[in-house]
Amino acid sequence: MMKTAGLVALASLAGGASSFAHLTYTGRDFGTLDPGNQIANVTRNGSIASTWGWAYSTDYDLGDSHRTRAFRFTLASAGEVTISAQATGVGSPFLPAFSIYSGLAHIAPDAADHDGSAITVAYLTGLFGAPDIAQGAFNALGDWQIGNDAVPIENSSLSFLDYVDNAADGTSSNYGSASGINGDGNADGFVSRTFNLSAGTYTLMVGGAEYIASPPAGTPTSYATSVTLSVVPEPTAPLLGGLSLLGFLIRRRRA
Repeated sequence: MMKTAGLVALASLAGGASSFAHLTYTGRDFGTLDPGNQIANVTRNGSIASTWGWAYSTDYDLGDSHRTRAFRFTLASAGEVTISAQATGVGSPFLPAFSIYSGLAHIAPDAADHDGSAITVAYLTGLFGAPDIAQGAFNALGDWQIGNDAVPIENSSLSFLDYVDNAADGTSSNYGSASGINGDGNADGFVSRTFNLSAGTYTLMVGGAEYIASPPAGTPTSYATSVTLSVVPEPTAPLLGGLSLLGFLIRRRRA
């Protein structure tokens, strides 16, 4: 599905990005979890600046990261992680979606990344061959890069976010027809999915799963959303062996 209107020039992103938050993780860090050895259930909250920011970023021309919200977490060991996102506003029409990436954007004391930074604009111009094609840097279904405006400017650099997977609330009638979206089939303001992830540090980009070809202009409306990460270790091999032996002894005794 292609966007038919509302193309935003990168120059306008550079000039207007200050009216939105840059890509930060403030108050949205789940900390370090250990799926192999820990039972944990951690929730962080965020406000999402559109109903469409995630779905709008599934097209070839990417999307504006300011319309989504970034979270972060670290896994001390490989294992299964269940990620859930839920709209928490009263009567909210918000349908959440999220993408997982290996790696982090710049964090303090480095300057924060944003779509309109000079180095991001240069990267996107090189990627598309023209300054007015990309809607922003965010790629909901693939690897992407985004950079900061450091002082001095020559210290600016790009962050590399490597795509892992996604989940979205609803069906293609909500989030569009892009290939690779994992919809849950029920547009109810809640989405949850379990992933098998390697040890490492991750970025979680959460946004709206409503696809619209021409998003409205003006000040964005905020949609309250809670995101939960849950880990439960799988039974160890010795424990499974012990349970099997116990079952064998019980059957033998009954026999």
